[in-house]
Amino acid sequence: MYLVDIRLESAARLSPADVRGLLSRAALPGDGVEHIYVQPFRPSDPAPLPSGPAPPRDAALCLDAVLFLSHLTLTESERAADALLERCTRRGLRLRRLSAVPLTLLVELLALEG
Repeated sequence: MYLVDIRLESAARLSPADVRGLLSRAALPGDGVEHIYVQPFRPSDPAPLPSGPAPPRDAALCLDAVLFLSHLTLTESERAADALLERCTRRGLRLRRLSAVPLTLLVELLALEG
C-alpha cells in the first residue's frame, strides 16, 4: 500500500467532499484506489487546518488529497496516480502529485516520534 499526496491547483471553489467524489468517479479498478482523504490547508500555513468552524469564504484555502493505493511497487503507484490525475485534468480539475510513500514507512516514522 502506498500513500500518494496530491494538491488541487484549480481555481474552482470545491469542498473536500466534492474533490473526493470527483477523484472517486475518475478512478478505475486498475488504479488500486482503496481510500481517498481530502483536507483543506492555507498556503501560508503548511499544517492542516484543525476541525472546527469553517473559515471565511474569502480566505485563501487549498485542498490536498491522499490516495491510498494498493500496488506492490512505488512505480506502479505513481503511474496509477498520474493516470487518475490525468483523467481528472480532462474533466477540468488541475491536480499535481506531490509525493508518494509506502504506508509501512509512514507507520515506522510515526512510531519513532511517539
